[in-house]
Parts: sequence; C-alpha cells; structure tokens
Amino acid sequence: MKERLTAQKVTHLVLVLAVLMALVSYRTWFAADNSQNSEPKKDQICDLSHSSCDVLIGEKSMAIAISQLPVRAERDFIIRLEGGEPGIKPLKAWLEGRDMFMGTIPVNFESSGNGWQANALVGSCTSPMMVWLLNIEWSNGQRQQLALSVARE
Repeated sequence: MKERLTAQKVTHLVLVLAVLMALVSYRTWFAADNSQNSEPKKDQICDLSHSSCDVLIGEKSMAIAISQLPVRAERDFIIRLEGGEPGIKPLKAWLEGRDMFMGTIPVNFESSGNGWQANALVGSCTSPMMVWLLNIEWSNGQRQQLALSVARE
C-alpha cells in the first residue's frame, strides 16, 4: 500500500520545518547574547614562575608570590599571600602535578603580617621542567589555581 504525497502533507512538512528552523535560530541568537553577559566561573591560571600574580579574592586584590625564584625541585621555597580582605583566609591548599601524577602535596598557610605564608617543597621528576598547580580554597568559597614551573637539578 503506497501513500501519496499530497499538497496537504507537503504543507504540514514545510510548516514543521519552518517552526524547527525558527526555534534553532532563536536559540542560537539569544544563547550568544547570554554567554557574553555571564562571567566565567573557571579557575584562574597564573604562572608564578616569573613574577607574582594578582588575584581578586572577595572584592580586594591579593598578590601571590614565590620568595626564591627560580624554584628548584627538592628545595624548600616560600609562598606568600599579601593583601586581600582580612576576613577571608585560605582554608585548604595543595600542589599537584599538571602533566604528571606525583600525588598531592599539602600546603599549610599561616598568618603573617598583612597576609599568609607557607613553606613548600616539590619532588623531582624525570622531565627537566615540571609544571605544578597550586590550588587554594578560600573561606568565601572561591578557588584559585596557579601554575608553577619547577626545574630539575
């Protein structure tokens, strides 16, 4: 039994396709406008290997820096956090390898002057240059992720 394609069926198909095209076009145009207005909630990546990084914690800027550059594997270094809002503190921090898995290394910040300070140490790997990520979770719910290149000796 063959069904014929009548003018009424063609009209219905064209109408359904037109509605679908209108919905796709509407979604495409208005989705692009909304994405421009919304702020990204991704972690900020900044490289601490060359200079300090300014990050926005709460509503105030904070400088994050390494005291002895360049950082070498299996040698202590100090991470300093200066500025920021006094009520916001680092709750949890750790170092982890970006391109290699060497576990997580806890970083314990202590209050010092107008900021925070922590001693840290990273292990050595077979590659001559390793990239570690410093992750910090703040008491206001923010999270920072900063890169740190470490040379093997």
